[in-house]
Amino acid sequence: MNKAVGWIFDAYIQDEKAVLWLRTDDGVVLRLTDAYFSSFYLLPRNEDDEKRLFRLLQDSSHIKNVALEEKYVTLEKEKKNLLHIHVDKMFNYGKLAGIVERLYHVEALYNTDLLHIQQYLFTQLGVAPTSKIAIDYTDEKRVTALKRIDDFGEISPPPFTSLLFDLHTDSVRRYPNPRRDPITCLDVRYGQEAHALQGREQAILEQFASLVKEYNPDFLVCPEARKTTTYLFDRVKHLKLDLSLGRESATLENKLKSLRCWLNGRVFLDYGCIENYGIAGLVERSRFSVLPPSIAARWTANRIIDSRNCYELLKRGHVIPKNMGGYAYIRTVEEVVNQDRGGLLLAPEMGVVHENVAELDFESEYPHLIVHDGLSYETVTPQGLSTRDDALLPHVTKQILDRRLWFKRLRRKYDEDSPEWRWCEQRQLSLKIILVCLYGTSGCCWNRFGNVLCFEEINRRSRETLIKTKNFVQQRGFDIVYADTDSLFVKKKYATQDAYEALSRAIRQQTGLPIALDHHYKFFLLLPRQSRSSLNMEAQKHYLGVLTNGNPLTRGIENRRHDCPRFIKKFQNKLIQILFDAETVADVYVGGYTRAVNFVVETVDRIMKAKIPPEELVISKTLRKPLSEYTSLFPHVSAAVSLAQQDVAIRKGDVIDFIYVNARHRNPLRRVVPLRIYASSYYDQEKYRSLVLDAAETVLSVFGFAKQKFDVRPRGRFIQETLFKM
Repeated sequence: MNKAVGWIFDAYIQDEKAVLWLRTDDGVVLRLTDAYFSSFYLLPRNEDDEKRLFRLLQDSSHIKNVALEEKYVTLEKEKKNLLHIHVDKMFNYGKLAGIVERLYHVEALYNTDLLHIQQYLFTQLGVAPTSKIAIDYTDEKRVTALKRIDDFGEISPPPFTSLLFDLHTDSVRRYPNPRRDPITCLDVRYGQEAHALQGREQAILEQFASLVKEYNPDFLVCPEARKTTTYLFDRVKHLKLDLSLGRESATLENKLKSLRCWLNGRVFLDYGCIENYGIAGLVERSRFSVLPPSIAARWTANRIIDSRNCYELLKRGHVIPKNMGGYAYIRTVEEVVNQDRGGLLLAPEMGVVHENVAELDFESEYPHLIVHDGLSYETVTPQGLSTRDDALLPHVTKQILDRRLWFKRLRRKYDEDSPEWRWCEQRQLSLKIILVCLYGTSGCCWNRFGNVLCFEEINRRSRETLIKTKNFVQQRGFDIVYADTDSLFVKKKYATQDAYEALSRAIRQQTGLPIALDHHYKFFLLLPRQSRSSLNMEAQKHYLGVLTNGNPLTRGIENRRHDCPRFIKKFQNKLIQILFDAETVADVYVGGYTRAVNFVVETVDRIMKAKIPPEELVISKTLRKPLSEYTSLFPHVSAAVSLAQQDVAIRKGDVIDFIYVNARHRNPLRRVVPLRIYASSYYDQEKYRSLVLDAAETVLSVFGFAKQKFDVRPRGRFIQETLFKM
């Protein structure tokens, strides 16, 4: 008997067996197999139909076994007698299930829309892929015993290896045709090593296969992984090349039998997933959903939540109904309007500088409400809330909530430049997105168990909590500056940080929900949704200020945008610091504003004299669709077109970096230059002057600053005189 310790990085069903790929703790890659039995459950209409179906199905040549079992068929734990049908081969599974479902004696089928790999992982293996395991196996590589090793406290991800690549063709289509469009270049990166493969297509593919074999990665990462790998596989088949990217040797016929055979032992992942979550975040998605990384990476949050729900229910003795949408109740329009109100926002007083403001934030409020109050798909009904200790949604939410908060707090121990901080951040961010969607999909029609009443009840209790907190805070002598859903901005003259932290503890005791002092502002300013302060619109997460340590903090303005030039971000941050470099609110309105305007003048002057390094003015935007599908030449699209004209491969998802050189040119292609082919120090001074004034107006409009005063380009002392006349 052989033993190993390692991590599962892939699992699938092939040739009536489960295949597990494992990377051991000493760096060896193992391919192991396990028995898999495909089956589904059938609910007869009545007892007579049960007996009739039992005899009928036992005589079928495609059914290995029929057994009578008692299972829960609803979340309310309604038990019924079901027929458990074991199919002889996976090939016959779908056809047989379809025939049986159409029989008059059958009321419903269960477990039929779960993937076979889900059924194996949920009901047989019982361990999530990417988990650390101790495994026993025979010389024939068959699994005999397996035990999960608890690695809850591990920060670093499992030692999986990744190779990144991107292929290029001459095709202008979104997806190249494997029969007509050859590969012209292939970029490869493994760790710090990079390769650009060019030349004859056959040589490119052979070099790529050689590099994959040499580096031997577990994950192959590329843009739009499913489309890219299918094209690559079809291209190799079209050229009839005897090569594969998998780990197993095979004949040419077997290699090209299917994409799975061609890739045996490696997992293709989309670059966007790795960019967003990293391997550490992907591990969290895989473990939560009990799915292989290849599926967890591409499935939406709703589907991986459904996967986890099904796993939990199967463990409890349930069967899984077909996904026809969740609970639906007939209600009047008045009832819907009264119930469905979303989160609560307390309208703030905008355009006023507040001093000594504390931001108190409920930590993961909606997940905590779900867990604390037992809000679940099956517990919220038109008659009210029925509390249950084993309610599904609180159980699933609590596990992931505790894990996310653990990583969120743990990262504070590390420097932001350290790999430990990055891994904690990737894990907690991946879990945060799942938590948000656990709440958001609780009433979704695409959720197998969704109940809109549950969603509305979560919102209602959130509103009640905010109102209760508001009243409690005011009773203790604090003023409410602003409140939005799960956070409050409060102030009290001479209150210290200790006083605000004591208030947080008192609120927690009052509401039963965790709340903490998130930020302590020296000065705080709520902004209108438009620059002109006369448009007194509610400011939802649209504010700025400086903390007591002097650092600026903003929400909803230019320096928070990904496409804002680095120079504009730095300018706006410094402008805020200058504005609030004062001792009192009165000083902000007089001395702070005067110094801020002077800084705007100086910055505009530097731009007009071309003293800004062009690399500080780069704007970055993502192509949200294929270049050929754009009907308007937006600046980043124009830049992408210019790159394509230089034989640079452009695809959906690419980040386009460009600089304005003549924003008013009649030809859109002449207005910007891509950074990649930018070869001068010239930039459109008027355009960047306009961007600076936009950023300045966002910060200073409530003090009287207005960009429209400068339609004609002013210079020197004239700009200062104009500004101070406002």
